[in-house]
Amino acid sequence: MGNITDDVERPALAHAASSEREPPVQPFGVSLGQLSSISEHKDNAAWQELGGLQGAASALCTSLHDGISPAAADGSDPEGRRAAFGANKFKQIPPKSFFKLWFGNLRDPTLIMLMAAAMISTILGVAVPAEREDSAWSEGVAIWVAVLVVSLVGAFNDWNKDRQFQKLNAQKDIIEVKVIRGGQQQTVPNYEVVVGDLMLLDTGDKIIADGYVVETHGLVVDEASLTGESDPVKKGPVESGMEPWVRSGTQVTEGSGRMLVVAVGEHSEWGRTMALVVGEVGETPLQEKLGWLATAIGKLGFIAAVISFFVLLIRWIIVEGGFPMSKFAEGPLEFFIFAVTILVVAVPEGLPLAVTISLAYSMKKMMKDNNFVRVLAACETMGGATAICSDKTGTLTENRMTVVKGYFCGQMYSEVPALLQLPAAAAEEVVLNAALNSKAFLITDEKTGKIDFVGNRTECALLLMLQKNWGQDYKALRDMHHAATVEVYGFSSERKMASVLVRRNGALRLYNKGAAEMVLTRCTAMINAAGETVPMTEAMREELLGTVTAMASSGLRTLCLAYTDFPENDSSRPADYFDKPHHLEENLTMTCIVGIKDPVRKEVPDAVATCQRAGITVRMVTGDNIHTAKHIARECGILTDDGIALEGPDFRKMPEEELLPLLPRLQVLARSSPRDKYILVQTLKKLGEVVAVTGDGTNDAPALKESDVGLAMGIAGTEVAKEAADIVIMDDNFSSIVKAVLWGRSVFTNIRKFLQFQLTINLVALIVAVVAAISNGETPLNVLQLLWVNLIMDSLAALALATEAPTPDLLTKRPHGRDEPLISRPMWKFIFSSAAYQCFWLFLIFYGMPAKLDRFKIPSQCSWFTNPTEYDFYNMPAGYCCNPDPAATVNSCNSSAYLQSTGGLVSWCQVDASGDCSFPEPNQEAFCGTNTTCIEGFGAVQQTWDNLYKDWQDDEETAKKDISSMVFNTFIFCQLFNMVNARKVENELNVFSGLFSSHVFWVVWVIIVGFQVIIMFFLGGIFKVEHLSGLEWLISILIGIGALPMCLLTKLLTRLLPERPEKAHKKLSATERAAAAAASGNSQELSRSWCGCFGRKNKAAPEPAAPASGLDSERPSNDGSGAPLVVDLKLANGTQEPHA
Repeated sequence: MGNITDDVERPALAHAASSEREPPVQPFGVSLGQLSSISEHKDNAAWQELGGLQGAASALCTSLHDGISPAAADGSDPEGRRAAFGANKFKQIPPKSFFKLWFGNLRDPTLIMLMAAAMISTILGVAVPAEREDSAWSEGVAIWVAVLVVSLVGAFNDWNKDRQFQKLNAQKDIIEVKVIRGGQQQTVPNYEVVVGDLMLLDTGDKIIADGYVVETHGLVVDEASLTGESDPVKKGPVESGMEPWVRSGTQVTEGSGRMLVVAVGEHSEWGRTMALVVGEVGETPLQEKLGWLATAIGKLGFIAAVISFFVLLIRWIIVEGGFPMSKFAEGPLEFFIFAVTILVVAVPEGLPLAVTISLAYSMKKMMKDNNFVRVLAACETMGGATAICSDKTGTLTENRMTVVKGYFCGQMYSEVPALLQLPAAAAEEVVLNAALNSKAFLITDEKTGKIDFVGNRTECALLLMLQKNWGQDYKALRDMHHAATVEVYGFSSERKMASVLVRRNGALRLYNKGAAEMVLTRCTAMINAAGETVPMTEAMREELLGTVTAMASSGLRTLCLAYTDFPENDSSRPADYFDKPHHLEENLTMTCIVGIKDPVRKEVPDAVATCQRAGITVRMVTGDNIHTAKHIARECGILTDDGIALEGPDFRKMPEEELLPLLPRLQVLARSSPRDKYILVQTLKKLGEVVAVTGDGTNDAPALKESDVGLAMGIAGTEVAKEAADIVIMDDNFSSIVKAVLWGRSVFTNIRKFLQFQLTINLVALIVAVVAAISNGETPLNVLQLLWVNLIMDSLAALALATEAPTPDLLTKRPHGRDEPLISRPMWKFIFSSAAYQCFWLFLIFYGMPAKLDRFKIPSQCSWFTNPTEYDFYNMPAGYCCNPDPAATVNSCNSSAYLQSTGGLVSWCQVDASGDCSFPEPNQEAFCGTNTTCIEGFGAVQQTWDNLYKDWQDDEETAKKDISSMVFNTFIFCQLFNMVNARKVENELNVFSGLFSSHVFWVVWVIIVGFQVIIMFFLGGIFKVEHLSGLEWLISILIGIGALPMCLLTKLLTRLLPERPEKAHKKLSATERAAAAAASGNSQELSRSWCGCFGRKNKAAPEPAAPASGLDSERPSNDGSGAPLVVDLKLANGTQEPHA
């Protein structure tokens, strides 16, 4: 097969010999450059020079009938073709490098301010001798290190997130396509398609390579993605005046055909023009909402930072008696750094990060649950779904269809009859109809013998009947009649049938199959048991319709096979007579009606019951007979005793005032068209429901786009449906949809967990910082301590709380819908009670311990100098500070040994009557006057003062560090146990439930504890903390643990308090509220229900335009205008009750 030429000599091309052209790679007769040039310019002249279609096939070593040879040994196998003509892959834009992401994080405005402050602090600490001696530069260096750590952790999170999204998004571009290789139809991934492949095209397919049509049957392609032209292009041979070139990136909207692949990958039209057009992933609605919340909190943080800065600055100016520039670093600069750090802590960058981490984690896990997320927002939106409109076939059922009984040639059979039991001529017509009027095929595994269905499952059931029950080779029949096939009319949801026109016995025979009740209405004759064609009377038609109903009522899908004939030549027929099938599918002769069984998936009834317990209304929307639909719906648990079923035509014509009261009970919509599905979705959304809808056909695309979450079928779905969907259900299973709901609710819940944790920290940090700054000009937590808190808050906690796995109890709660606030009442209670608990202990430590415990007592300047024996720094010289009280016996100013030894006039440090001290820096003139001896000894006085003052500052700083260390350690342990409490966002009492199954959570928790221990024991010099005693560690930990019983007590008290009664309408779904309003005539309430969410979109995709006929205009209004009714909807009297 490697040298297939189809009896056409490979042309010797004169221009190929030109030295300016690259020579072809053997064994091919055309080079990559030459073929790409012809394809790119649609050069029909060069194509004909190549030998036309046959010549091109010969040059590409392929057959226009059998395709390429997969096992060719001459280099024309798929690998050889990839080497010669390229692979069907595009260059991927590399993701941002780690360093680029790191640099992006360093450009954060708050980090830039911190770096600027750190630079000033470092320079002053090095340049000023006094600051250098005190190692003041170390604080600037420490801030640099902290900024480095924070930015690196942020960059790593971004880098890891990008890698996960890139890996998941790569799945979007994988498409299974149908090709013919070695004479066998097979499916291959799009990246395995090679130049020379014979590709099969069908309605809904996305074209993934450039090609030239080999044969077409009403093939129409939408090329708007490349050309921008909205009008589809009909494809066909150039001799017929049609366009034969097909481009990658376009979609088949009608018809079918075959094409010869001539360009792939970067050499295709799509590769040349669109491969590098990559858009940024937009923010999801939850990310936008949290972004707004983060901005609001950041503004509050900015206000707190400004207040703290100016309060500290004003106090410093008052104490210093001015603005001494020599103390700039330890005053204004330090206050500025503190204020910026408050801002860094207050701005909750972790909120959007938590959403991203949670979505990335959920997407990865959802893939394992057979949910491929195409649109990021669908993860979170699915959690709020209040209504699911599901297909039947393949979603609720196994999609393993089998013909189990039928009405053949005037006789009912309880099982498929042997072929010999049927009249020979009629049997031949049934076989040819099933084989030729089909695009499906079967693939048999040679090892296991398992038969896989490819294509329409109903058609596969007929092929299986031919192959398994009757021993017929449908492939041989197709090959035999391939040349005689004139036109193929694919299945249409509107017609509910499919046909093929074949030359047979000197005539044109149209083989037709479709929904039994639809086809029977077009039949005028039938084949009886004797094989004779007899007219179909109305009585006979009614009897057959009763047979159809009986089979459908037992859950079988019914299909009628029929045919009709046309003269092969008829001069009275217009040229386009056979272009459209609608007028051809009349005056049919029925051959048989088959009953096809498609068992309900075993897991579906439980999955439906789970949805109903979760407050989600499940509706079946199917094109099947209403009796079949009702039977399957009852088997699935969808159709209840008080539920109703409607047929598409009735639903479509029903005025809104009649439909609205029925919607809450509408559970089955049968014989529905894609337009009916679109109207149903649109109506439910207008009423405020969050709607998820499944779809597999090309015509389902509008409904998938219109829904809040479009769910396409991964197996049975067309590429158009998948492109329009938000999530692809890889196994076409309804239970996978329930898992998507579970993961969606998990995303929302995890974000709430992180939100209440972070808001608690924000609130406590801001309150403590502002109150301390205003009350005594102190900063309980220094810059590095706050940055460590910020790291815990923004990155580590986001990782811990946003990656918790979903729990089954999430599906026992009502969906949060559209308008659920991010922060619920229980969350507000948690935030304020936890913040109050933490503030109480932190203020008690900060203010109470120095006042009551000598260990933490901060010496005042007065007490330190007047009671030097309490402090072990310097032996205070007698008389340096004196008591002016004449009765004083200790340090009396009248008998100052220090004054006598130095010749001074006055003791510099004096205690006034109120007990306060006056301690200005010594001044020679005031201290000595003109005493020469004193002047000569003043240097010693100055040195003594300097030493004493420094000792006092050191002692004060050490005492403050002791308190700060205790506050810092207690604050961290409060957050650690607050993180445990934050795992539950309702009033759940057991916060430990599922704790150890969340590995990321407890690993992060242990890491934070480990780093805190390292900071307190080994990094005290950098973080300015002192070693705490064992008792002090125990107190810090116990205060942190105390958050657990405090939270439990708060929840118990909340439960004891009388609950605020929930309004009755809140217990109803949006549809039920609208129906109740309509029934009561409450037009104002109905208007709110109807219009409250109208026009709101949760998806980035634009709303699709309605079909030209107008979907809304299909539903009549009470004024006859056709406009959608908004108010004053009332149930009309005398309305016929739908199917119950």
